[in-house]
Amino acid sequence: MKKHLLLIFTIIIFCFCNNRSKNTSSKVIIDPNTTSEMAQLMRDMTYTLENLKNKLESKERIDKNLLKFDLIHEQNVTDSSFNKPHIKPMSNAFNYTINEFNKNPNISNYNAIINNCKSCHQLSCQGPLMKINKLSIETKIL
Repeated sequence: MKKHLLLIFTIIIFCFCNNRSKNTSSKVIIDPNTTSEMAQLMRDMTYTLENLKNKLESKERIDKNLLKFDLIHEQNVTDSSFNKPHIKPMSNAFNYTINEFNKNPNISNYNAIINNCKSCHQLSCQGPLMKINKLSIETKIL
């Protein structure tokens, strides 16, 4: 009788543990911040720049005045820690770089945009730097 109870108890424990391990899955956090205006703008810019990178690498024709982004410093931030003094001048510099690309869409001007992103994120929010670095287009020196 004790053997049967021990066997039943062991089976119950095994089934319970087995079901728990199936239900607990690790979640991958894709967008760690709540979607503030600034966070959404950054995600939209990343998507647009990824597509633009593919077009430039494929040597597709790029239309002038293609890029239109809201000013970064005018967006509501995820939290007040993102309100730093360098954001406004860097946002204006980014906007200038976007305008230069729109006048002359080429890889050099595209990389200038990405370098602007890197510079600001070095000072503010370093989390996305790996993704930003992947947006650069390597140019071969002849």
